[in-house]
Amino acid sequence: MTGPHHAHPHSHRFESSRWRLTLAFATQGIFFIVELVGGILTNSLALLADAGHMLSDVGALGLSLLALYFTLKPPTAKKTFGYHRLEILAALVNGLALWAMAVYIFYEGYQRFLQPPEIRIVPIIIIALLGLLVNLFGVVVLYPARAHGLNLRSAFLHLVADSLGSIAVIGAGVAIFFKGWYWLDPVAGAAIAVLIIIGSWQLVFEATDILLESTPKDIDLEEVEKALYEHPGVRHIHDLHIWTIASGLHALSVHVAVDDELNRDCITLELEKLLYHRFGIEHTTVQLEGPTYQNPRICPWHPGPL
Repeated sequence: MTGPHHAHPHSHRFESSRWRLTLAFATQGIFFIVELVGGILTNSLALLADAGHMLSDVGALGLSLLALYFTLKPPTAKKTFGYHRLEILAALVNGLALWAMAVYIFYEGYQRFLQPPEIRIVPIIIIALLGLLVNLFGVVVLYPARAHGLNLRSAFLHLVADSLGSIAVIGAGVAIFFKGWYWLDPVAGAAIAVLIIIGSWQLVFEATDILLESTPKDIDLEEVEKALYEHPGVRHIHDLHIWTIASGLHALSVHVAVDDELNRDCITLELEKLLYHRFGIEHTTVQLEGPTYQNPRICPWHPGPL
């Protein structure tokens, strides 16, 4: 059974977020090429690291757009919940891609720290400044949509981390220009890698929690159980499970023992309304059971509850 409300927020989220993601995707894609070419020509690891991070932004935004489209596809006989979990998978892939990139930056930075190469400073600073403007533009564009799901928040965090990375490149470039500290280039690259890991750590674990069908962080299982027991017709509760299908979309299943003489349809509807209005859970499966669960001797041929 499902709750009293079936309209899913992803439809209006799609309309409000699609153009923001598309605009950010286009600007990041164009400037990634600029930064990559600039990093190669200037031989700057910090700039190449920032370009790599921007590439991950392009991939993240592309995955986010793809997931956003797929979440509107209707359920099928084989995918009864539709494609909502693609949002979570996209967020997990984004986070793991950032971790892999950070490992590579650490490795390359270590090599360059031992033997700092000559780099062209002025083009680095100019390109990093332009990159910062592009990233800040993307941050502003995605800021209103960041709360529309884990997938969109992952894309937003990508751009925030990349903005900090651009600032690190600019700072290193200025210091090298005035002091000749070429070792700052790999250090700046490593700083970007640290920012990448910090920014994506919670994202990866949240996505993993959802895929493991953990109880949502914003819902207290004991509070839900207590609320169900407050209903006068409820005698016993067991097999209570609450999990997340996609960001903001929770599901619940529970077995509830009630007296036989009670109107089961009324109890089911009342419990569904309670779960929706108090906890925001709109996809519920409430299986009602008679007093057999509490007293298996009523059915002597049955050994008791399963």
